[in-house]
Amino acid sequence: MTTTAEAEQTQADRDFVQRYTNIHIWNRGFVSVADLVQGGQHLGTGGDGLTAGVFAQTESVELREGPISAEQTALAMKGFAEPPWFAAAVERLDSRVVFLVGEEGTGRRTGALNLLQRYTRSFDLRAVEADADLTGWDAGSTQARGYLVDGLLETRVTGLDAIALDRLKAELRRADACMVIVVRTTPGILAHVGDRLHTEPVRVVPPPSRMVFDAWLAATLPGPGQAEAALAALPDGLLDEILKPHLAPAQVVEIVTEVVRTAQGETRAGSLRERLSFNAAERAPQLLGAVRGRPEDLALLLSTCVFEHFDQAIVEEEAERLLALAAGRLHASGWDPEPDLPSAAGGFAFARTQRERLTAIEAYRAREHVRSTSTYSYVTEPVVFVRHLQGRALLEHVWREYREASGLLVEWLRQTPAADGRADRAGFILGQFAQWSSGHRALEPAEELARSAKPGDWRMAARALGAASTHPVLATAIKARLRGWSRSPVVARRCTVALACATEFGLARPETALRLLHAVLTGAGEESSAVETAVRSALVALFAEEANRTRLITTLLQWSRSQSTAERRAASATVAQLLRAAAPSGEAGEWWTRHLLSDSTQSPGLELIRTALMEPAAFETARAALLDWQRRAGTDPQRARVVEHLTDRLAPHLRGGVLRLFADLERAQPAPGSRRAARALADWRASL
Repeated sequence: MTTTAEAEQTQADRDFVQRYTNIHIWNRGFVSVADLVQGGQHLGTGGDGLTAGVFAQTESVELREGPISAEQTALAMKGFAEPPWFAAAVERLDSRVVFLVGEEGTGRRTGALNLLQRYTRSFDLRAVEADADLTGWDAGSTQARGYLVDGLLETRVTGLDAIALDRLKAELRRADACMVIVVRTTPGILAHVGDRLHTEPVRVVPPPSRMVFDAWLAATLPGPGQAEAALAALPDGLLDEILKPHLAPAQVVEIVTEVVRTAQGETRAGSLRERLSFNAAERAPQLLGAVRGRPEDLALLLSTCVFEHFDQAIVEEEAERLLALAAGRLHASGWDPEPDLPSAAGGFAFARTQRERLTAIEAYRAREHVRSTSTYSYVTEPVVFVRHLQGRALLEHVWREYREASGLLVEWLRQTPAADGRADRAGFILGQFAQWSSGHRALEPAEELARSAKPGDWRMAARALGAASTHPVLATAIKARLRGWSRSPVVARRCTVALACATEFGLARPETALRLLHAVLTGAGEESSAVETAVRSALVALFAEEANRTRLITTLLQWSRSQSTAERRAASATVAQLLRAAAPSGEAGEWWTRHLLSDSTQSPGLELIRTALMEPAAFETARAALLDWQRRAGTDPQRARVVEHLTDRLAPHLRGGVLRLFADLERAQPAPGSRRAARALADWRASL
C-alpha cells in the first residue's frame, strides 16, 4: 500500500516525463546587443535569443574546464587590439607560467587566449577550473599546448608556494605546454605572488579605446570602404564625444556594434548615444524614483526588467501578476501620485496608452517579429529598454538597496508560469540575484525550489544554479551542492542536478557534468523515469557543443555496455533522441554523417545505434529517426550514402529491433537502403 507522499512523488515523476520529453538548450540571460562577455573585447549575445520566450542557442558558453574549441579561440582573436602589456607577456611565457592580474572588463580572458595562441601557435588549448589545486596538478594525457585558469580563487593562489610553482613549471615543461593564470587584483594576491612566489604578475591594462574601435570595426566590416562608409553615416563629432579614452574594451565593442547597426539602417544615428549602456547604473535610481508614486508603472518597469525582449502581452501580464501579488507593497506610503496621470487599475479603460506607459519607463515596443512553430506562425512585439542593460542595472539596484522589495521579487519569480519560456527567464534572474548577494544563504531561493515536489520548480532551480555558476566563487558552492544532491535518494534533488548539467554550469564543465550525471543514475534511491528523462535532457544539451561530442560518445558507449539497466537505458534513449534531433538538422546531421561514413567496422556510433534499436524503451524513437533519415535521403545524395552505409553495417545483426527496422526499410522501396534491407531479409528468411 502506497503512502500519500509516495503517490505524490510518483505523480511528480509522471508530470516531469510528460513536460520534458522535448529537449531544450537553456536560455542564457538578458537579450541585448550590449550583454557583453565579461572581461573581453568581444560582444556576445550572452542572451537567450528570446523575443517571445522561445528557446534558442546562441554563443557558446565560456569553458571553465576541458578543451577550448578552436572557434572560441578564433573569436577571441577576431579584431584583437594588442594591449601594451602583451608583447612582454609573450616573452615571459618562456618560464611556462604567467599570472595576469586585472579587474573585470579589462580584457583578461580575451588577452589570455590570444597570449596562449600566440606563444604556442596552436589551437590545442584547455581550460582548468578556477578552484583547481595547482599544487598537485598534472597535464595527464591531454596533449594540450596551453592551459587557461580563468579566475583562480584567492585561496588557491595563496595555497601555492615557490616549491609547488617550480613543480608546476616542470610539469608544463615535460608536457611542452604553458599556462596563463588569470586572477583578481587584491592586496592578498599581489603580495603572495610577488613576495612568496617571487614572480612579477602581468598587470592587465586595456588598450587605448581608439585602437580597440579601429581593430573591431575593421574585423566587423572587412569589405573595401565599408568601415569608412559606416563612420561617414555618423553625425559630426558624435564618435569623438562617446569614444572616451578610458572605456573598457567591451564598451568600445558596444559602440562599434551600434555604429554598424546604424550603417545598416537598423537604428537611427541620432539615438545612438541614448542606447549605450554606459550610464545604465547611474540612471537606475533616477528611473525607479520617477515611477515610485505610480504602482502600475512600477510593476511594468520591474516586469520589463525581467522579461525584456518578450512579447508586449507577456510583459503586461507579468506586470499585472506582480501588482496583484504585491497587495499594496508597490504603493509608496505618503507619496501623492501626480494628478495628471490617472491609474489604470479598476478605472477608466482609456486612462493611458501603452506607448505612454512604456515611455514613462524609458522603454518601447520594438519592430514586429514573425515566429514559427512546427505547425503555425505568429507575430510578436518585443518590449525593450532604450538603453542597453538598463533592466539588469535596475534589478541590481533594487536587489541591493531594497530588502523588502527583493523578497517580493523572489516571491513573484518563484510563481512564474512555465508558458512561453517565462519560468526559465525567472530562474535566470534568480541566479543573477544570487550573484548580487553576500553570505552563505545566497543560493537559498534555488535550494528551496530544489526541495519542491513540483517538476517545474526543479527546472527553475537548475536554471538559477546555472546562471549563478558564472560567478567563480559561487560556482564552488554550487558544485559542492550538486555533488551531494547527485547521490540523494530524493528524486527532486537528483533531477535538479541533471537539469543543472544542461545549463551554463554543465556546458562550461562537461567533464564534471558527465561525472554528476553518472552519479545521478547510479546513486541511492529507486530507479525513476523522471531522473532518466532529466539525464537524457542534459546529455542532449551537452552534445550540442561539438567539442564535447567525442567524450560524450565514449561515455555513452561505456554506459551502453554497463551491467546497470539504468545506464543502458539512458545511453540508448539519448542516442535515439540525438538521431531524431539530427534528422532535420544541418550541423548535427553532418556530424553523424561524417562519423557513420568512417571505414571502421567498430564505429562507436554504429554500435550505439544498434544498441538503441535493441533497447525496447528506445526502439520507437530510434526507428522513427532512422526512417526520417531514409525519407530525407531521397533528395540528399550525401545522406543517401549514410543510409546505404548504415544499412550495410547493420545487416549482419538482423535480430530484435534491427530486424523490425529492416522490415520498415524494405517497405520504403525504392528509397535509399531499401534494396540492401530486402536482400538481408531474404537471406534471413532463407536461413530459417
